Amino acid sequence: MPSMCQVCGNVYCDHSAEERGQTKDEMMRSLSPEEEKAWQCLLDGSSERIAFAKAHAHDPVPVAA
Repeated sequence: MPSMCQVCGNVYCDHSAEERGQTKDEMMRSLSPEEEKAWQCLLDGSSERIAFAKAHAHDPVPVAA
């Protein structure tokens, strides 16, 4: 599941990496457990979800082994 969008707060949307202000790797990285909980608990399009997504937009991307 891709990371949360900083534009709309959703996981699946039509915003590009450029619109999100992320690299493609940042956009496609898996959600952390904390992000998955926020995605499930915060309302779609809410300012809280978007703020959370912005705070985690540039979290480290795991390196493939």
